[in-house]
Amino acid sequence: MIASFPIPHDDESLYSMIARYRQRIRHPSIQSLMQELFGSSRLHASSDFSAKLEHLSGILPLWYGISTDRLTNDRTLYPFYSPFITKTQALDLRSRIHNSHERASGAFIKVRRGSVALSERIRYCPTCISDDRDIFRECYWHRLHQLPGVEVCPVHEVWLEESTALARALGGWHKFVTADEAIGDAVPRPLSAHEPGRETMLQLAKDAAWLLNETSLPSDPVALWRRYRYLLREQGLCSYRGKVATKELLARFYRMCPPVVLARIEGHAGRLTSGRGILSLVRKPRGGFPPLYHLLMMQCLGKTAEEFFGMPAEPADFGSGPWPCLNKLAPHYRQSIVTKVSIHIQKDGGRPVATFSCRCGFRYARVGPDWGPLAQFSFTRVEQYGPLWERTFRHLWSTPEHTLSFISQKVGIAEQNLATHAARLRLPVWRRENGRAVIPGRKRTWRGRPERPHLATIRAMRDAWTVLCSKRMRITVESREERRLYHWLYRHDHAWLTKQCIHGGTKRALDIKQRIDWEQRDKFLAQVIRAIAVKRSPCGRLTMNRLIRLSGQRHLIHPNLHRLPLTRRTLLEIIVSHNPDE
Repeated sequence: MIASFPIPHDDESLYSMIARYRQRIRHPSIQSLMQELFGSSRLHASSDFSAKLEHLSGILPLWYGISTDRLTNDRTLYPFYSPFITKTQALDLRSRIHNSHERASGAFIKVRRGSVALSERIRYCPTCISDDRDIFRECYWHRLHQLPGVEVCPVHEVWLEESTALARALGGWHKFVTADEAIGDAVPRPLSAHEPGRETMLQLAKDAAWLLNETSLPSDPVALWRRYRYLLREQGLCSYRGKVATKELLARFYRMCPPVVLARIEGHAGRLTSGRGILSLVRKPRGGFPPLYHLLMMQCLGKTAEEFFGMPAEPADFGSGPWPCLNKLAPHYRQSIVTKVSIHIQKDGGRPVATFSCRCGFRYARVGPDWGPLAQFSFTRVEQYGPLWERTFRHLWSTPEHTLSFISQKVGIAEQNLATHAARLRLPVWRRENGRAVIPGRKRTWRGRPERPHLATIRAMRDAWTVLCSKRMRITVESREERRLYHWLYRHDHAWLTKQCIHGGTKRALDIKQRIDWEQRDKFLAQVIRAIAVKRSPCGRLTMNRLIRLSGQRHLIHPNLHRLPLTRRTLLEIIVSHNPDE
C-alpha cells in the first residue's frame, strides 16, 4: 500500500505523477520504483501510455478514489486515440494498459508510423508552468501538451516549448523527470495574429483538449466515415452515389491549413502535404488513422470535434422516424405515425428518394436530402391517395354547394387538377358543347353549369350596355361599367352579344381621346402640295416621293397616307398632269 502517492492536478499525466512520487520518496533506482508501482522491474517508462495500471490502482489506498479506468481515461492519452480506432484495437490497447507487461505505446505506435511528427522531448507551455507555480508551488507535465499535432496552448495562445526531459526511446535506465527539474525560466512566445494557419492550430488544440475530457466516445470508424460522407454531400463535395470531388476538397483543405503548417506537424511520410492522408479518410471506413488527420478533416468540413461527435452515428437524409402523414383529409394529418419508408437512388442525378406509406393508404415521395426539420412536411409527388382520401373527395365533389376553391383547399390539390381526379374516379364532369373544357362553367366559383339569370335582368343589362356603347366619349367610371357589363353578357348571354357585335352594328367605343383632326390636316396638306407644284414647277420626271419630299411634310404624309384621302388624290392628279405620257 502506497500512502504518499501525490494527488493529481488538473490534466496531469501519469508520467508527471510518478516523477513527483519519485522525487518525494527518492528511490535508489528506477528498477525498484517500477517494481513497487507496477510489479515488474523490466517495465519501461512512457510519457504517453503505460502498462499494468491494475497493479498500480490496487496498491493505492481506498481514500485515494482512483480506479484503473480513471487512471486510463484521466491520466493517459487513451481518450485521444480511442474514438478513431476500431473497437478491437481499442479493447486491445486498453488491455495492454491494464495488464500487459509490454509497453502499450510500443504496440500502438505501429498504427501511426510515419504519419505525424512526434516530439523527442516533453513539451510545456511557459505560461501554464508559471500559473502552476503560483497556484500549487510546483509545476507538472500536462497531457494536452504532449499530443501529436498540438503546437500551441489553446488557453494562453502561445507556442509550446521543448524541455530537457526525453519523451521517446525511454529505456530501463531512464528516470522519471519532474517539470521543476527539466524547466527553468522560460519566456513565452505569443502566437502572432498574422501567423499562417493560426486559427487552424488553435482550433486543433481546443478539439484535442475536448477529446481528452470525453471518455465515453465510441470506437466506430464506420460512423466517422458516414458523418464525413454526409457533410461532403451537404457541401457539394460528394455525389449521392459516393464519388468525392477530390480536387475541390483538397483545395479547400489547403486554404484552411497552409502547407507550411502541414509540413511542421506531419511525419516523414508526407501524407498531409500530398493530400493522401485526408483522402484516405473518405474512401474506405477503417480505423488506424492518426487523430490529427480526423481533427483537420472536421475543421475542413466546418465542424468542431464537439459538433462532429454530436451528429448521429448514421446521419439520415430524411431524418429519423416516425414521419408525418401528409393526407389533408385524414384525422391524423401531420401526425408522426408513418413508419414504413423505402429509399432508392435516382438514375439521373443520383439523389436519394424516399417513399413514405401511411396506414390510411396515402403514399408520397420526397427527393432528398432534407434541407431542415420542416422539410418532412413537404413532398415531391403523391404516388397513391388511398381509400380515405378518395371517399372524402367523392363526397365533396357530389355536393353542389361546394366551390372549386373550397374543394381545392380541402383536399390540397390545385383547382385546375380537380377535374382530372374526378375523371379518374369516374365522377360526372360538366363539359361545354364543343367538348374542349373539362372544368365546370364558373371556373373558379361554381362546380357545375351556372344558373341562367332572369329575363328581366338580362334585358336591363343589354340596355345599359347598349347605352354605354353609343357614347363616343366616356369617363373612367363609365368605361369600367361597360367592361363589367360586357363580361357579364359574355358569360350569361353570349349568343345575343355575339350577334350584336357582328350583325347588330353595335360597336364598343374605344377610350381614346381624339387629339388630331385628320380631316382638317388632310385639307391643309393638300393645299401645301398644290402650292409646291405651282410655285416650284419642278423639271424632269415627277414622282410621288419627290413631291412629298419637296413639301417638307414627309414625316406627316408618309406614315399616315391611308388617313389622308384628299392629299393622296391631289398627289395623283399632279403626277398625271405633269407626266401625261405615263
